[in-house]
Amino acid sequence: MIAMVCALWVSMFTPTAQAEPYLMNDVGGTLSMPAGFEMVRWSDWDFKAKGANGTIMYKLWLTPFQLPITKESGRIFAEEYVEKLGKEGGGDGVIKRTELKTLGGRDVVLSEIHFKAKGGNGASGVYLGAAFAGAGQVVHSRVISSVRNAKAARVALESTLGSFSLKKSPLKTREGEVSSGAGFAATLPDGWREPVDPERPGVLAITSKMWKSELGADDCFVGVRLETVDEPDVLFACKKFWDGSPVDAFSFSEIESEWREIFFGKAGAELPPGEQVHVGDRVGALFRPRDGANPIRLLVAPYDGGLMATWYRGATDDSKSADAVMLELAPSVKFTGPEGGQPLIRPDRWVSYYLSHRPTHPFVLAPILLVVGGIVVLVRRNRGRNPYEDFED
Repeated sequence: MIAMVCALWVSMFTPTAQAEPYLMNDVGGTLSMPAGFEMVRWSDWDFKAKGANGTIMYKLWLTPFQLPITKESGRIFAEEYVEKLGKEGGGDGVIKRTELKTLGGRDVVLSEIHFKAKGGNGASGVYLGAAFAGAGQVVHSRVISSVRNAKAARVALESTLGSFSLKKSPLKTREGEVSSGAGFAATLPDGWREPVDPERPGVLAITSKMWKSELGADDCFVGVRLETVDEPDVLFACKKFWDGSPVDAFSFSEIESEWREIFFGKAGAELPPGEQVHVGDRVGALFRPRDGANPIRLLVAPYDGGLMATWYRGATDDSKSADAVMLELAPSVKFTGPEGGQPLIRPDRWVSYYLSHRPTHPFVLAPILLVVGGIVVLVRRNRGRNPYEDFED
């Protein structure tokens, strides 16, 4: 496409101005192009146009998930623009600057990228990208032009941003404490928030590969962290049935092995043992089933509803961040059932626990001592008796 743009830079074609507004339902607003620009493509979710005798190429598109508009998110967007530019034939893309401006009454982050056409072997060009938040999404637009037309391209881009009528404004997001009606709550780490409604299909597209649930508030809580354009880091906690035994440092090795089989089946035998961690006020386990691209973590803890299973799936390859998130979340967990959601354990499981893991505990030794003491007393009594007294008349 960049090669085509370069050819258009020397074109003498002059498009007909189209000043009418373009309604875009998925975007949630109406786009107006400057005079002299010709629409090339128009849909509810994207738009293309060309102007200045075909030497300026305009495009608008959407990405899912609502990111805050800051210079930091601008850096993320700019890196994505460089990648897209490379796929379209623009080589040697260099981010010159990002800036935050107010256009059309909303925050917009602008990026300027310099490149060379034909994969780095052609004429120099300028890519100007812009982003602002919509309702559960980000609206992106850009212009590509020659270096000579860069000023006119910026004026055209900022004109579209200033005149854009956005009907679906960014949605209010919720950070901090999250809870589930299943009996547990936690405080999301910094940078995490609950997904807004338009984002939930995208979240479920990720989590459904790990857990078959709609992640409703009665069963689960969910959090997302946006550090890439198209996909978030996701964590979610849901209830899992378990008719279990006491879990502490004495029984952890056996219980951890049982949990590994519950969640990973036969593959669990190939995974490293879970790490003993404190989840709220009790002992739980942290499993690391996958490192590398899209790392996965699982935090498990017992409570009166069975097991709280908290999954993490990263959007990048940052395994250290995956561990940090789960270890920060674990101590914030609260169990909200009666008596603090203490696990419900059958008497026979308690007996088995003490016999298997605490044989020297007073609960085990005391009955043994009582039995032994009773036998000693009987023996001594029998030794002091007259062996013939039962025959006496």
